[in-house]
Amino acid sequence: MFKPVMVVVVLSTGLAGLGGIPAHGEPIPQTAKPASQLEAWHREFDDICSRTEDAMTYTPTELEALIRRCDALRPKLEKLDETRRKVYLERLRMCRGLYAYVLESKRNENK
Repeated sequence: MFKPVMVVVVLSTGLAGLGGIPAHGEPIPQTAKPASQLEAWHREFDDICSRTEDAMTYTPTELEALIRRCDALRPKLEKLDETRRKVYLERLRMCRGLYAYVLESKRNENK
């Protein structure tokens, strides 16, 4: 049988977690920022890398433009703190690599 005190403790702990305040009373830090508050480099990164799904549909000129944008963004990412720098540079490298691969494939198709 459950004791009433035990049920209250379990319920209050669970509900506190749902409200963004853990059982020990400290708020959970908010890491996600609204799009309007994202840094310019982050908006550019999101725009560039969100297009990878459609890479095969782009023309060679569009792919070249995306590759140039990747190259222009790289120096901005190199100025980030170590952890973010490693993560975002690697993700940018993969996006750029995909665009370069698709561009090369399209050029080879036309030969």
